[in-house]
Amino acid sequence: MKKQLVSAMLVLAMSASLIGCGKKDAAEADSTTTIEPEEQVEAVDDSVAFWDQTSEDGRVHSYLTGEWVDPSYGRKRPVAVMIENTKACLPQYGIGNAGVIYECVVEGGITRMMAIFDDYSNLDQIGNIRSSRPYYVYFASEYDAIYMHAGGNPAAFELIDDKNLVDNLNALTLEGKKGSSASYRTGKTEHTLYTNSEGIDIGIQKLGYDTSLPSNYEPHFKFAPEGNALENGQDCQAIQLYYYTNKPYWIYNEDDGLYYRYEFNQKQVDALSGQQLTAKNIIIENVDWWIYEGSQYLGYVLSYNTGTGKYISNGKMVDIVWSKDGDTDVTHYYDLNTGEEIQLNVGTTWIQACQKEYTDETQYYANKSEFSKAN
Repeated sequence: MKKQLVSAMLVLAMSASLIGCGKKDAAEADSTTTIEPEEQVEAVDDSVAFWDQTSEDGRVHSYLTGEWVDPSYGRKRPVAVMIENTKACLPQYGIGNAGVIYECVVEGGITRMMAIFDDYSNLDQIGNIRSSRPYYVYFASEYDAIYMHAGGNPAAFELIDDKNLVDNLNALTLEGKKGSSASYRTGKTEHTLYTNSEGIDIGIQKLGYDTSLPSNYEPHFKFAPEGNALENGQDCQAIQLYYYTNKPYWIYNEDDGLYYRYEFNQKQVDALSGQQLTAKNIIIENVDWWIYEGSQYLGYVLSYNTGTGKYISNGKMVDIVWSKDGDTDVTHYYDLNTGEEIQLNVGTTWIQACQKEYTDETQYYANKSEFSKAN
């Protein structure tokens, strides 16, 4: 609780500073700062009540999506799987079932994804699986997720092996036949390593990982029980991300209230379901970054840091500030204008980590006709 309040007060101080830059009265800024912490406490209390709810048939709210789910997996540790995202690897399998997906630029300008599942049951193929990078280890640790990857760079293994930030399933060392191993291959190239529901369970059992969540588990997000219309937000029906290799973009569908994902000039489809990938919530997280000396590997400044971004849902967009206190602490997202912690709409969330220097190259369009004209 204290960490959340400290983070909120930090963000509020930033907001007050921005107001000062706008030449508003200093007393008004001070007044705003003193009353906001009480609102933050109320938001936390509301969220606790939300997680305690149980449906008539015994279901609970998913920690990843806020949806009603079976407690047999809704109250267990999630599983995070590294997913390749090059044109050569397409199509991907099983990621449409993920509750949360992260996407970051890695070396060479390509992006890589991490799909987080609470329900990975009945998935015959997930992947393909690719190697770890340190920032994904940090992201996975925020959910206390069991983390599956295919090797990784030295900085990632420092966090996995030396700092023990996550319980990991290295698909390269657990590889074998489908049905008896945690991971398997469908061919001989690097793009052919996969897992499935049975394989994940085999890996967890082999390494003896506990799948129960700790009693003090902190859900990563807060959800709006009645929905969040972002009434004070700007219209946003299309997003063109700056990632120059896969050139991804999102298009809003008013009929179902979801954003539909495209990349490589085509729909991004989950080959297992045949359905195009969608998101209810999109979070743009602008981050400081660097390149490790003597390599092409990127690093992102996440822990003990804050930054700006966007929260996008229901055809609307608001400016946000994110804050992460420590290596395994949850990243919190706050409305830049009000200082209140963002409450997501129930559904799948994509988090797009964006290099801070390229913030202005991501384009947001109020309507789809503007996007069509620009592209």
